[in-house]
Amino acid sequence: MNNPNQNDLNAVMQRGYTVDIGGFITRGWEILQEDMGNFIGFTLLMAGLLVAVGIVVLVMFITIIGIPFAILLALLAGPLVIAPLSAGFFVFAFKKIKRQPTEFSDFFKGFQNNNFLPIFLSSLVISLITAVCSAPGQIVNYIAVFSSIGSESYEPSVVLQAISGLLSLVGSIAGACITAFYCFSVPFIVARKMPFWTAMEASRKLVMRQWFGIFLLLIVLTLINIAGLIPCGLGLILTVPLTSCVIAAAYESIVGLPTSDLSQT
Repeated sequence: MNNPNQNDLNAVMQRGYTVDIGGFITRGWEILQEDMGNFIGFTLLMAGLLVAVGIVVLVMFITIIGIPFAILLALLAGPLVIAPLSAGFFVFAFKKIKRQPTEFSDFFKGFQNNNFLPIFLSSLVISLITAVCSAPGQIVNYIAVFSSIGSESYEPSVVLQAISGLLSLVGSIAGACITAFYCFSVPFIVARKMPFWTAMEASRKLVMRQWFGIFLLLIVLTLINIAGLIPCGLGLILTVPLTSCVIAAAYESIVGLPTSDLSQT
């Protein structure tokens, strides 16, 4: 039996597509404006939940495993929460695009049914890719720091620091370039109910057709979020949901959305 998701993807691959950065951002802004109150409210709630989860984990384990490991565990707990929460933006945005009734609980659909595991696994794989790309720079930095302990000046080697900085820069660029391939992974999971690896492969194949355009779109969205940091980070309550709405708009324009009711996601 033919897989309709694969057929849809093959059709997109055959006809190709263009990356209209301005059009995607404009459409994303329109989606955000349709229910800005709920989008911003959920962004604030998500930020509060992430802080709360970090504090709870820290308090629970600080006396058991010590401060350093408790902090590390608190940081690792973040992705368990942020990945399915972030997916909620796509569920809500897609329902807005399809003119389906929405409710605030739609933002939490990333935790429901079969969504959580594939969303978490795709987020984990992307995080591991980023970590691997940044590892060489971090390793050289640690070598520089530890090698200075036995020296008279206690100052890290300038050469090693320079190498560490260069490797970190190259690793960051490489990580961004690679992870760009997977920007549509979660939308594929949410809209098409794909398994995590199938969704990641679908995203990779799709982005490969117009990698530079998609990468440039992500650069623009990153700059928008950086601008959101300027007023004490308050702008992020607007730029974070806008980013998801823009990606949702891009996905809908390139791939399209299924005719099924997204309430069943």
